[in-house]
Amino acid sequence: MDIIYGKELLCAMGRISALILISAVLSIVSFGTWQLFLGNFEAAFSSLPFLLAVYFFVKVSHK
Repeated sequence: MDIIYGKELLCAMGRISALILISAVLSIVSFGTWQLFLGNFEAAFSSLPFLLAVYFFVKVSHK
């Protein structure tokens, strides 16, 4: 089943895995934003490697 929203992400990965990926990225970004708001810079920037891992996961699954 191909779902076309103008991007190839949903076609390549599937709807369920794309929703899991989007929710994971939103939770990582919201955690980093909340920690920056609290002034905890070490915890805020510790979430950046997870975003890099998600980026590489999407790039590898695209090929």
